[in-house]
Amino acid sequence: MEKEYINLNKEQSAAIKGLLIFLIILGHNAVFTNSVPGSFGYLYTFHVQAFFILPFLYKTKKEKYSDSIKKDFARLYYPYIIFFILLSIICYFMQGSSIDTNGVIDINATGIKKILLYISTILTGNFYLIDYFSGFQYLWFLPVMFSMSVIRKKERKKERKKERTLMVIGLICYIIFFVFMYGQPYKSNINYILMLFSPFAILQGCGAYFLGKASFSLMNNDKSRIINIICTILFVTLSVTYIVLTYCDYMDKISQWCFRFIMPILFINLLYLYKDFFARFNLLKKLGNNSFPIYLIHPMLCTIAYLICERYLSINVVYAIIIQIAVVFISYYASVLWQKITPLRKKTLPRSLDEIYN
Repeated sequence: MEKEYINLNKEQSAAIKGLLIFLIILGHNAVFTNSVPGSFGYLYTFHVQAFFILPFLYKTKKEKYSDSIKKDFARLYYPYIIFFILLSIICYFMQGSSIDTNGVIDINATGIKKILLYISTILTGNFYLIDYFSGFQYLWFLPVMFSMSVIRKKERKKERKKERTLMVIGLICYIIFFVFMYGQPYKSNINYILMLFSPFAILQGCGAYFLGKASFSLMNNDKSRIINIICTILFVTLSVTYIVLTYCDYMDKISQWCFRFIMPILFINLLYLYKDFFARFNLLKKLGNNSFPIYLIHPMLCTIAYLICERYLSINVVYAIIIQIAVVFISYYASVLWQKITPLRKKTLPRSLDEIYN
């Protein structure tokens, strides 16, 4: 059995999650991304992807595979369904208002076709249809994390040959869904077509599995610290390069694809190298321990803040900083309150299927 060198404790994990959720809020802070050219594209080369790698860096509890799937479904897929339905209802009634629904293209679906697409969205976690029906894109993360977790736990029982096959499939899916993530909308976009036939976002989950497994394999050896240092230097170097290319307007699709492929792996090495440093900050640990409900809450706050700035104030860095601080703290305390209301928490953020039924 392969020896495991990686050992990420709870405090280190919580601090890293806290930093990642802060960066994700920053990426959803439209006042910031519209004030700082290139910031949106840069953040999306690594920050969300790092969340898929993180579970590979610490041990999970040994439990029956079927029980594990049920627990992951309750913790990840069930909240996705609840929030998707809730947001789609809100979006339906707000269509005639000035709420920005991300400019989703109308696919001209009506009647039965639209109902079938809605059901398909629940069953597949299709990124584009989530956006179309709910006005928000961020919920795609939950089905993908669910499928990645299912694949990861099942993979431990597979033979080495099957593991290699899974990695090849994962590499292809990673390139399609995480590297070539932007393209022509809907019917002309290969991502959209494949997602329609990807139950529970299993194809995207394969891509996330490859990313996590490849990162773990790179880091899990007796030279891990040297690798961490080299990757950190490369991450900083490529970050500066990204900024220069963007500023000079030299950034093209090929460059973006290269950055998206390698940056998450480099970034997780940086996080692991400085794990003890991050663990010193109680604020990061508090954010990390509540990262999941914060993730569900913050996009709505960011949208409201952006609309206020766009209409009544202005789009600049000063307001972006104020909004970032406000959204972080409001979403944190809202998540704490949310989890303290036990009946509500059990029905919306259950830790097992039993909490949903009881």
